[in-house]
Amino acid sequence: MKILFLGDFSSLYQNLKEGLQELGHDPVIASYGDGWKKIPTDIYLGGGGSGWIEKIKRKTGPYVHYKKLTGFDVVQYINAFYFYHPLMPNKLLLDRLIKNNRKFYLSAAGSDAFYWRYGPEYLAYSPLDDYLKYDLKKKSTYLSSRSSLDFNSWLVSRVDGVVPIMYDYEISYKGVKSLKKVIPIPMNLKKIRYKENVVGNKLVVFHGLSRYGFKGTRHVEEAFSYLKHKYPNDLELIIAGGMPINQYLSLMERVNVVIDQVNSYSLGVNGIYALAMGKVVLGGAEPESLSSLNVVSSPVINLKPDSSSIIASIEYLLENRNLVSEISYSSRLFAETHHDYIKVAQKYLECWR
Repeated sequence: MKILFLGDFSSLYQNLKEGLQELGHDPVIASYGDGWKKIPTDIYLGGGGSGWIEKIKRKTGPYVHYKKLTGFDVVQYINAFYFYHPLMPNKLLLDRLIKNNRKFYLSAAGSDAFYWRYGPEYLAYSPLDDYLKYDLKKKSTYLSSRSSLDFNSWLVSRVDGVVPIMYDYEISYKGVKSLKKVIPIPMNLKKIRYKENVVGNKLVVFHGLSRYGFKGTRHVEEAFSYLKHKYPNDLELIIAGGMPINQYLSLMERVNVVIDQVNSYSLGVNGIYALAMGKVVLGGAEPESLSSLNVVSSPVINLKPDSSSIIASIEYLLENRNLVSEISYSSRLFAETHHDYIKVAQKYLECWR
């Protein structure tokens, strides 16, 4: 089967591509590379840098490379607004792509108009308020506009299906006829070395810095400030980001505990990486999220969006250092059972068929 992945923010499609190759299929990724993350891509659409020229390349890239994006058995599109720009003929581009490929699916992955409009109706908490305040530094975003919701709805009416990667996005599409079941985030476990998670003189805790507000980093900072003063000789606390993914993963190798996104019901790609590496993971593991994955229990320590939840979890691990290795082994087993790239690729094939 000839498959096109349009866009990639976090190597989600890269891992899925590798799983499909193992199953004998021919997948291709077309993307912008996602800036400093340098996510691998087969068809580079341009505009990965900064400045006006790069911005123009980014907006015109899908049109320049249009012929390379047609003739596929299946297209999986990362986000309704990946190509979106108010001055460009968005509907025309996507309509032609849908018509000139056999099947076209939309991933519910990341912020879109459905997530902004409907997510807060069902989620007790979400990253949206902090995202506006700290990341965008605005009172609103174009994703919350009526025109964006209309565009998102139009695209949903045209695609063969909407495939959510986690509960948070699935619930935002509740009631959509073409909504599929959650398919977990894939991870190529052959590339991720597991080693026993042994605590040294200090318990090393790491939080990856990318979208400060969206991931709830302010809660992590508050918790770290308290913990640093209370346990100066027992903890090494790290917040870092803005580096290529290989460098990022190298840093993660030496830590014991990884704090993923605090404002989410579910784990993101960073959290799945940490599970696969055999780390104790703190992040989204709400009952609704586990149920959407058809999972009864998880080694992930669930966090609420406040510093006290983080503090309590880390203090528990400090008091029970002997459990770190055991929990970490369970993390790897969980990744192998639910996030293995070949198993997940098979789920996508079943969905597309």
